[in-house]
Amino acid sequence: MLNQQHLPAIQISANATTAEAKNHIQPTHRPELHLVQMETGFAQLPFSKAAELWMELRRNRSHLKPLTHETNTGYINALNKFFSTKRLCYITADDLYAYQLARGSNTVQGEGGRESHPWGRKAGNSTINHELSCLGQILDHCNLWKKLKPYYFPFSTPKWSPREVLSEEDEAHLFTAAANHPEAHLAYWIACITNNTTAAGCELRGLQLKHVFLRPPEDISEIYVPEEAAKNYSRPRKIALNPTARWAVEQCLKRAYVLGCSAPDHYLFPFCRSREKHTQKSRYDPTKPASKWFMRNSWNKLRKATGFTELNPHDLRHQCITRMLERGVQPEAVRAVAGHVTEHMMRYYSHFRRQAVYEAVMAIELDSKGRPKRTPGRKSA
Repeated sequence: MLNQQHLPAIQISANATTAEAKNHIQPTHRPELHLVQMETGFAQLPFSKAAELWMELRRNRSHLKPLTHETNTGYINALNKFFSTKRLCYITADDLYAYQLARGSNTVQGEGGRESHPWGRKAGNSTINHELSCLGQILDHCNLWKKLKPYYFPFSTPKWSPREVLSEEDEAHLFTAAANHPEAHLAYWIACITNNTTAAGCELRGLQLKHVFLRPPEDISEIYVPEEAAKNYSRPRKIALNPTARWAVEQCLKRAYVLGCSAPDHYLFPFCRSREKHTQKSRYDPTKPASKWFMRNSWNKLRKATGFTELNPHDLRHQCITRMLERGVQPEAVRAVAGHVTEHMMRYYSHFRRQAVYEAVMAIELDSKGRPKRTPGRKSA
C-alpha cells in the first residue's frame, strides 16, 4: 500500500511557465493508480456522458443557483476537450498532471506528434484548478476521487492580488474616450452602470425587465439584483440609480426593446442565438439571459479606444466602492449598495488611489524647519 508521506512534494509557482513546470515536476507512474475501477455503471461511463448526467442531477438541487450551473458547464466544456471519451474509471493522476500542462499551454500532443490547440487560448492557474475541482466532484460521485486526490497537486495561486484603481484623471479619460467610440456603446453603458452601482457582469446579465424601475427624474430610480442573479446569498439587493446610472440603464432598456424584449420576464440583456452570415444581423432570445461573453467584442473595442488594455468590467466594481469610501460614505451604506457583509471583504475592496495615499504620508512630512510640508492643492492655514 502506498503511503502519501513518501511521495515527493510538488509545488508549482503561480507564475511558473509550462517549461518550468516540466522541469520541476515529473508524472507519477504507479500501477496501482492506473486502473482505479469501480463496479458501478457511472464509473464505466465516458467523461462526456458522466458529466452530462452529473449536471442533470445538480440541476434538481434547489439550493444551487443558475450561475453555479452555468459556471460548471463552462468547466465541463473545457474538460471535454481533453477527457471526452475517457471512462471515469481509467482517469489517473498522470492524466490530471497532463491536463494541467496541456491546459496551461493550450497544447495537446496527438498521434504522430501532431499538436492541437483545442481551447483557443491558455488558461491561468486558478482556472485550471477550478476545472479539475469540477472533475474531482464528478469522480467523487462514484467514489473514485479519494483514490486520486493524494496524488493531485493543484497549481498554487496568490490568495489576494490588489487591483489597480484609476486616478481621477484616468477615470475621466476612460469615460470620455469610450463615450466617443460608436462601436463600444454597449460596453460604455455597462461601464457607466457598474462604475455607479457596483453591479457586476453576472448580476447585470440576470436582470429582467421587471427588475428595472425607471421613474421620473425627480423621483428615485432603482434596479433590483435578484437572488438568482447574485454571486452569493448576501448580494441580492435594490440599488438606487444616480443620474449617470439611470441614463445608462435607460439606454440598455431601449436596446432591449429593439431586440424584442417586452414582457416582464424578458431579460434586459437577451441571449444571442445566432448571427446571419450575409447580413451580420443577430437573432436574440429574450427568454434567456446573455452569455458571459456577450459584450466581449464591444469591451475589446473600448479597451483599444481608451488605451486601458488590461481593464476588466469587474474592475469598475472596485472603482465604485473605492470612490464611495474615499468620499466618506459609511461602510454600512457601502454594503447596502455593494452587498458586502464581512469586514474582511470591505478591507479587500477599500483600496485608495495612489494620490490619496501620497497625501496621507505627506501630511506627516516635515520641512527643514520642522514644520509640516504643504501637499499639492492643500491651502495653508
